[in-house]
Amino acid sequence: MSDLAAVLGRIELGLNALGRQAVLEKLLPGKTGSRVRDCINSVALPSNAQVESLFGWRNGTNTQSVTSLDDIHVFPGFYFLSIEDATANYRAFRNDDRWSHGWLPLFANGGGDFYVVDLASDCPGSVRHFRIDEDEHPLEFESIAAMATTMAAAFERGTFFVDSDGYLEMDDIAFAALAAELNPLVPWWNETIQG
Repeated sequence: MSDLAAVLGRIELGLNALGRQAVLEKLLPGKTGSRVRDCINSVALPSNAQVESLFGWRNGTNTQSVTSLDDIHVFPGFYFLSIEDATANYRAFRNDDRWSHGWLPLFANGGGDFYVVDLASDCPGSVRHFRIDEDEHPLEFESIAAMATTMAAAFERGTFFVDSDGYLEMDDIAFAALAAELNPLVPWWNETIQG
C-alpha cells in the first residue's frame, strides 16, 4: 500500500465516522494504472504515480440517481470525478482562456469549479483550485498527497463536520489554518489566514 493509499484510507474512515454512507457506497472501484494512463494519454497529457494511485484507490463517484450533490461530497463542496469524467471535463474546458493546457480535473462542485492536478507545468503534480467565475486559480497543494493529507487531518481534527441539516460542512478559518500548517511552502494559505 502506498503512502497516498493509506491517507485516502484515512479519508474513508473520516467519512464513515461522520455517517457519510451514501458517498462511501457511491465510490467506484479503482482502475488499473494502465487504464488510467490510457485515459490521460487520450487527452495528450502525461500521467504520474499519484494520479494513478488516486484513481487506483477509487475511480471517482457514481453520480447516477443522486438526489443531492452533498450526498456524494468527499470533502465539503466537492465530489470525486471518475477518470472518464475527468477527461471529459478536460476536453470541455481545454479551449477556455482561463484553463491551462495541463490541468486535469479531479474534484468538482457541480457548478464549474474544480480542483485540478497540473500535469504540464514547472510544478508537475501540484493541485490548483479552478474557480469558474475567477481569473486567478491559485496553487493550493504541492501534490495530490499533500491535498489528501490535509483533507484527512481535517476529518480527524473535526474541521469537517455534519451540520444540523445533515450537510458536510467545514470551519473555514480552522481549515485555512490547518492547510497553512501542513502546506507551509504554499503562499495561498498564509495569505488566506493573514487576510
